[in-house]
Amino acid sequence: AGAGAEAGPGPRLPIDEHPSLFFSTTSGFVDYSEDVTSKDLVAAAKEGYDSIELVKRYTTVTMGPAQGKLETVNAVAVLAAATGRTISETGTTVWRPPYAPVTLGALAGRIFEPVRRSPLHAWHERAGARPLVAGAWIRPDTYGDPAAEVRNVRERVGIIDVTPLGKFDLRGPDVPKLLNQLYVNKWSKLAVGSVRYGVMCAEDGVVLDDGVTGRLDEDHYILTATSSGAATVGEWIDSWLQTEHPEWRVHVVPVTTSYASINVAGPRSRELLVRLVEGVDLSNEAFGYMRVRVGRVAGVEGCVMWRIGFTGELSYELHVPASHGLRVWEALLERGADFGVAPFGVEAQRILRLEKGHLIVGQDTDGLTQGYAAGLRWAIKLDKPDFVGKPELVWQSERDDYFHLVGLQPVDGSVVPPEASQIVVGRHIAGRITSSRMSPTLGRSICLGFVAPSRAEPGTTVTVLLPDGRRIPATVMAQHAHFDPSGERQRG
Repeated sequence: AGAGAEAGPGPRLPIDEHPSLFFSTTSGFVDYSEDVTSKDLVAAAKEGYDSIELVKRYTTVTMGPAQGKLETVNAVAVLAAATGRTISETGTTVWRPPYAPVTLGALAGRIFEPVRRSPLHAWHERAGARPLVAGAWIRPDTYGDPAAEVRNVRERVGIIDVTPLGKFDLRGPDVPKLLNQLYVNKWSKLAVGSVRYGVMCAEDGVVLDDGVTGRLDEDHYILTATSSGAATVGEWIDSWLQTEHPEWRVHVVPVTTSYASINVAGPRSRELLVRLVEGVDLSNEAFGYMRVRVGRVAGVEGCVMWRIGFTGELSYELHVPASHGLRVWEALLERGADFGVAPFGVEAQRILRLEKGHLIVGQDTDGLTQGYAAGLRWAIKLDKPDFVGKPELVWQSERDDYFHLVGLQPVDGSVVPPEASQIVVGRHIAGRITSSRMSPTLGRSICLGFVAPSRAEPGTTVTVLLPDGRRIPATVMAQHAHFDPSGERQRG
């Protein structure tokens, strides 16, 4: 207990080696975690709570996180003095274990983190892939040279293991209602066999996740989420179905680990898949961009195929029953050898998507980034009756005082500003770099970043402050994409 103006020696403590007790009768704190003072204890005694157990429950002294280990002796001493008894006559509260101090080392368990691996993990290890810890997943970051992997995708064909993508099987007549509620864009008219990119916002309008959802049949959809956001999206779906709309007829099954997912990307990807796919016409007319089909790949039934373009190239995303994932992966490598097919890792994928200007939620957004700030105005449909985050997004749509996500190119293309480098005007922060890489395709550095509204006009020159103190100029681009802004290659 603290010392005060009226402090005086208290009763002797039960342990001789313990220093003498001094306490205040006015405002000295006895229990710091519960904010109980000696005055509170004296008042409790005057009100008739002369039992230490009653005082404990009346004032909450010793009931905090320390569970009496720090304050019991002082509390007992103050109560003893207030009631004219000795400490032994007053007694103590029921002592909870541990009865003696315990070191944190004794309480610590072994270092452990849950680890998830794709069905192709052993193959990646044998191929010498450098591992990357991505949340709970171990992913192949690169097989040696990310720049060469990028060039191979742009010029020939590459394959990447994207199994960690969150995947949910949705069935029922009310699935469109659920999608319309959770996403900012519209879903009522999504045709069977079509895929749509969706943006999910929280109730404050902040970007929560993004992904694509395909309609396989009249009442059957598959929704994908980002690898890092899969658990959050699953909980979000359950929350809305269980607490807000339990009457909706929707059945949701998480199927992330039920499939091995492989993205086949590059100008020769269609030629490669023609050799392995049965039951699906892969021509551009029959299986166009943003479409989904189900067929047989390398003899494996029930493979879901998307035509999407995260890399910016002609691309097919295959979701194969997990037990047959390795079979399909090896078949792609074998049958595409004469095309120059090769695996590429997460680092190459990040370069490819940055060249194309695709944002990554959590990388190019943060916990305050709302939909309009992320450049997603085209996706937000305020004419929908309702959706999560609509009130906040309506408010934001009427403003223009937020930082804007833009494409940026340093004037000196040999300099790659580190991610999180500040964009400054004099001594004031006017933005930051969110993604930056050297582009093997363009032979120069490219970036995405946030800039103040006064600096968001295409062609504006901004100043990037590097960690070493240098300031370099960079130009704001007209769009996020640095490569193929029209999207011709992915629609080919």
